[in-house]
Amino acid sequence: MGNLKRSQRVLSGLKLIGNFMERPLKLGDILLNDDGQHLIWGNIEDVIDGFSLAGKTVETKKADLKYTSDSGVDVNLGGDADTGVAKGDIQLSFRTRNSAFIVLKGIRRVSVKLALIEAQLRQYWNEKGFDKPGNRRKYHFIAEMVDATSGTVIFSQERGNTIVLSGRGDTLLKSISDAGNGRVEYVSNTKSTLEIISEKPFQPLYTAVRFKADGSFEIVG
Repeated sequence: MGNLKRSQRVLSGLKLIGNFMERPLKLGDILLNDDGQHLIWGNIEDVIDGFSLAGKTVETKKADLKYTSDSGVDVNLGGDADTGVAKGDIQLSFRTRNSAFIVLKGIRRVSVKLALIEAQLRQYWNEKGFDKPGNRRKYHFIAEMVDATSGTVIFSQERGNTIVLSGRGDTLLKSISDAGNGRVEYVSNTKSTLEIISEKPFQPLYTAVRFKADGSFEIVG
């Protein structure tokens, strides 16, 4: 299979992939696309003798992220009689297939400067045969990791899915941003979803690249 499953490509418009299996991914990991899922092959620092990513990365300042993909998610805050949602709850209505609701606190994006690793990575690809026509779409490289201090990521493959979220303990969800604290639990949902919900630091999203036939990089997704 050449492409990742749509459920992993939660932010295809932004070329970000969801780490729903919460694998211990790292910047510089080489990944095997096995039946539409990413498996860890190894890290560039481990498989290339003497190679280091030190001085070859750049990172952003921390910020918050709120995203509802393709405007396909309606968000209703509880407390308004017209919504029928209890005060302190949030109702998500996924109107389109493959839609995502993402609220993350304190995200930091760390990226590899591809020009500084291109020669070594291409040589490794050649040695392993990853650059052959049947393998080009199978082997990928993590070029960017998105870390967050906390957050909520919910992905629905089906349209017509309605989810009600409530805050854990005494937490009231008074705004979309409150879901970014990760103190969230399901009250109800009409269809299955994929989700990553965490009150602690985690790595929910990443960007991967692969080599095209002409030897240039292409973003996966």
